[in-house]
Amino acid sequence: MAAQTFNPTDLSQSAANWAVAQRIVGPFAPHAQVSPDLTIALDPGYLLNGITLTEVKAQVVGPFVPPTSGFRIDRVVVDRLTGTASAVTGTPNSLQPPAIPTGMLPVARVFSDEKTQAIENRAIIDERALFDTAPATSTPVICRASLAGIDQTGVAPNTSTLVNLVIQPSPSEDINIGNALNPTNHRFQPSVAGYYALHGQIAMLMTTGSFLQLNINKNGLGATMALVIATTNGHYYVPASTVVYMNGTSDYVEMLAHHSKSSTSAIAGQQFATHFTAHRIG
Repeated sequence: MAAQTFNPTDLSQSAANWAVAQRIVGPFAPHAQVSPDLTIALDPGYLLNGITLTEVKAQVVGPFVPPTSGFRIDRVVVDRLTGTASAVTGTPNSLQPPAIPTGMLPVARVFSDEKTQAIENRAIIDERALFDTAPATSTPVICRASLAGIDQTGVAPNTSTLVNLVIQPSPSEDINIGNALNPTNHRFQPSVAGYYALHGQIAMLMTTGSFLQLNINKNGLGATMALVIATTNGHYYVPASTVVYMNGTSDYVEMLAHHSKSSTSAIAGQQFATHFTAHRIG
């Protein structure tokens, strides 16, 4: 596409240029109504969130309720994801406008006093700042759980057994930032939606020819598994890793052990031997 330049002698080109300029400078432009009242109008706008472009129709904000005495400065903001506009009420007789709420972008300040009957353009101060250079904030979820140094005994053969993961109190290597690991039901169930990197490992004293299998399940279904067959008697370690999406509400992850020994056995409780880790990656 060829570059466009403003040319007053070419009206069709100038009109196209003006349309492009209006697209850049016009989003969410605040102004009084054609027939002023206690509301204000916002022109259509758009917001880009990553690769998602959201087009927003024209909006009406208000009605504003003037103070019974003195003056007040209110603020108009739009949600940085949806573009939905709203008003934040200021403090009467304060020159300081109200704070910009989290997740919002500023659009305008609106002045009113006890004599205000309609909001005119002279009472509206445009303060649109629709690009935020601050890094996006995120809620960290980081978990490392274990058996807290205690062997999990009574693990029956030829059946899947839930590994009773807990967070061992400090001092230990276990962490539970975000409180996603529930030590009662031994599930990892984060309250923040996103993609999570999972890793688990179990260890058991095995006999020749038997197998030890580790399953990491999401909502009761296998997300990943790993298996080792013992070639001699001794301790064997089975690790497994995967990445899953968690919806932040009902999704949960469990770690299960399965062995084929001829009798009940025990999952090794040392933290280096049996553990589970998870962290949000996006």
